[in-house]
Amino acid sequence: MRRAGLIVWVAVLVLGLVPSAGADGGGGGGRFVFPADSSPRGLTYPQWHGLYQIWLNEIPASENPLLDPLSPRNCEPMRGGDVVFLGSFGADCSVPAGTPLVVGTASWECSTAEGLGETFRQLRRCANENFDRDFSPEIFYQKVLIDGVHLKRSRRWVSVTPGEIIDFPEDNIWDAEPGPSRSVSKGFLFVLRGMSPGEHEVFAKVLFEGEHVFDVTWTLHVEAAA
Repeated sequence: MRRAGLIVWVAVLVLGLVPSAGADGGGGGGRFVFPADSSPRGLTYPQWHGLYQIWLNEIPASENPLLDPLSPRNCEPMRGGDVVFLGSFGADCSVPAGTPLVVGTASWECSTAEGLGETFRQLRRCANENFDRDFSPEIFYQKVLIDGVHLKRSRRWVSVTPGEIIDFPEDNIWDAEPGPSRSVSKGFLFVLRGMSPGEHEVFAKVLFEGEHVFDVTWTLHVEAAA
């Protein structure tokens, strides 16, 4: 399995969607998500995105939520439980009340281990060029709903990682050379504010290349602190 996991995914999931426009204006679904220019828990969005890519790419393929949303590694507490990372292709799990949730959707990751560049500058160019080609507004549209409320203008939450070192396991999701490697990613990443106890749903409906349409659902059972 190689590049742009979402493209591979599109080949097996299909459904319907009508794009909508307009700004959130701080209301709507935007009230559930930290603003794209903010620093949730003291880190910027590019920094969170880098940590997310390290987490996702260092999980062996045999238990990686990119390949299996039911993996026990999905909805994993990170930074000592300060946040919870959710797999890109949906989830059904329990999370603590009030804990921010970090989830990425479409992205392009470029690493030295995959032969996509030797320097961070080359890898950044690789991530930018490939994301802009495969996930431009003309090719890729997603409608994100949080508890049924539309998060408008989701492209505000596209970020490029600072450049990180990923320690690819032997059994990694891209068949990359195992071991530490430079990496840069560009893609969508959302940091959701901590939710109240009860049942919540994050839902994404995606239109790809004007014809492939599919749904992704994160079902969250939010538990009150003991």
